[in-house]
This record gives sequence, C-alpha cells and structure tokens, in this order.
Amino acid sequence: MSHTATLRTLIQSPDLLVMPGILDGFSARLVEHSGFAAGFISGAGLSETLLGWSDVGLMGFELNLAAVTRLAACCTLPLLADADTGYGNAVNVYHTTRAFEQAGVAGLMIEDQTWPKRCGHMQGKEVRSIYQNL
Repeated sequence: MSHTATLRTLIQSPDLLVMPGILDGFSARLVEHSGFAAGFISGAGLSETLLGWSDVGLMGFELNLAAVTRLAACCTLPLLADADTGYGNAVNVYHTTRAFEQAGVAGLMIEDQTWPKRCGHMQGKEVRSIYQNL
C-alpha cells in the first residue's frame, strides 16, 4: 500500500491518529522507532530549525521542499507535510502539491490564511474568505 493510501486509511479509522511533529532526520527516526504510525512535518519546526525564526512566511517553497524531501527519504513513515498557503494562487498550489507528492510525502496541509501568514498558534492571522478570488 502506498504511503498516501496508508495515511488515508489511518485518518479514516475510528481510532485517534497521533502524528508527532518532525523537524529533522533525528526526530523523524525517533517518531518511527517509537512506534507511531505516521508523522507530521512541522512548518513551525522547520522554520525555527532551519532559519531560527518563527513560522511567519519566511521559509520559501524551495527550502521547505528540500527539507521535506530529505525527511521523506530518511524514514518509512507516511508523512503529512505543512505546505504553508501553497505559495501563491491556485496554479501555485497545483505545482506545490505535485512537487510535494514527488518528494514522497503522503499528504499536505495547506493553510487558508491571507498574506503574511502566521503559524496557527500565533496572534494576528486572518483566514481567507471562501469567496475571495472566485
């Protein structure tokens, strides 16, 4: 079964799915060796680890994709990755999705925030209207 199919099955299960946050190869292996069924590549964790700054949109597509690619390659877990806001409009979201699929992640989280985005637990974020850009 593919990682995507495995993650879908885990999410649809009536059981609670715990996906610890992963931010580097060491944490990916810790999560895997601890027996978790899946992991979540934390955008905040990557931004703070790679840049030393909070997740406020400073980490771009290329840096995120490179990190996600390395993490997917170093463990056998299905991984859900944080793809920020998809890095632009609907065309960008399409290409972001394809690139992250090719990187080996099982799923994506794409935020519906206005720019500049903020990490979900931070103050000052705004959610895009469903009617925006229609």
